Amino acid sequence: MFTKSTKTNTVHILLLEQLRDVESCLLYFESFMRAACTKETVHETLKSLAVNVSEAEAKADISLRKMIDSLQGHAYLPSTREDIISVATSCDKIANKCEAIANHVVYQRFNFPEQFAEDFLKIVAITHDQFEVLEKAITKLFTNFGELLKDHSILDEIRSFESMVDKIEHKLNEEVYALDIELAAKMQLAKYVESVCDISDTIENIADKMQIMLITRKA
Repeated sequence: MFTKSTKTNTVHILLLEQLRDVESCLLYFESFMRAACTKETVHETLKSLAVNVSEAEAKADISLRKMIDSLQGHAYLPSTREDIISVATSCDKIANKCEAIANHVVYQRFNFPEQFAEDFLKIVAITHDQFEVLEKAITKLFTNFGELLKDHSILDEIRSFESMVDKIEHKLNEEVYALDIELAAKMQLAKYVESVCDISDTIENIADKMQIMLITRKA
C-alpha cells in the first residue's frame, strides 16, 4: 500500500520533485512553441529556447533517478514499487517528448504556418492543465489513497482534457491535408500535429495505469 505521511515519505517528496521538473520542462516547451509559432522569431532564439527545454528534461531525468534510488529504503511491496516506477518513468516520457519536438523543429528549421498557430498553442495549454490534474492525482496516491480508491473521477477529468486535444487534432489534420502544398510538406506538418498531441496521450495513458493500480488493489 501507499504511505499516507507526506512529510516523512522520501519517495513521495522526490516524486513530487520529479513532477515539478517535468512541469518546468512543459513550461519551457510552451515558451518554445509560442516562439516557433511566431513568424518574426529568428532561428538563434529558437535554438536558445530549445536548450532550455533540454536542460529541464535533463533535470527531470536526475530527479527520476533519485526517486527510484530512494525506493530501496522503503518497505513497499514489490508490486507497489513497480507501480511507482511505472508512473514516474511514464511522466519522464512527457519531458522526453517535449525535448524531441523542440530539437526536431530546430534541426529542420521548421516554420509553423500562421493559420495553425492558435490551435497548436491551445493544445500545449490544454496539455499543461491536464498535467496539473495528473500531479494532483499522483499526490492522492500518497496522501489520500483510500479516497482515490473509492472515487477516481479525477482520472476521468484527465481523460476529458485528452478528448479536447483529440478534437483539435482531428480538425488540424483535416485542414493540413486540404492545403495546396506538396504531399511531403503536408506529412511533415501532420507529424508535428501528431507529436504535440501525443504528449496529452501520454498523460492519459498514465491515468489509465493508475486506474489499473486502483482496480488491482480493490480485489
